[in-house]
Amino acid sequence: MARLGFLRRKGKEEDKGSVVQPKPKSLLEELCGDDKELYEALATVILLNPELVVQEGVESYIRKAEEYENAKDFVRTRIAYQVAGAVALYEGNISQAQTLFKKAAEVDPSYSYKKVFEYLSKKENLQKALAVGQEFYAKMGKAERE
Repeated sequence: MARLGFLRRKGKEEDKGSVVQPKPKSLLEELCGDDKELYEALATVILLNPELVVQEGVESYIRKAEEYENAKDFVRTRIAYQVAGAVALYEGNISQAQTLFKKAAEVDPSYSYKKVFEYLSKKENLQKALAVGQEFYAKMGKAERE
């Protein structure tokens, strides 16, 4: 038993000496600052590779959402509206993004991140998201070119 106590004390002493390094913030965390709601919303809808998604256009995703909705596939409907809203936000079309995020919130009420779409359904929140999103895309574009 004495040996076990000796090992435990040694482990505690080593813990005191170790320094925990803070996790570096992501670009999106830095741009959002202390606004946790904005960060959560953008982390959910930001397009990490916008060129691939924007090619199809907002209307294509809206048509897909309507097809899924007619087929009563509400999860796919929400996803299509979410992507369409993200593309509209990327393109700077706040009123269209607002409408699409509202539809995403309404169509799948059991979705655990529904609050994100409700947050993005408000014009003032979308304006903040647009400003941060544009800066994010600008900096990400620069990082890819380097």
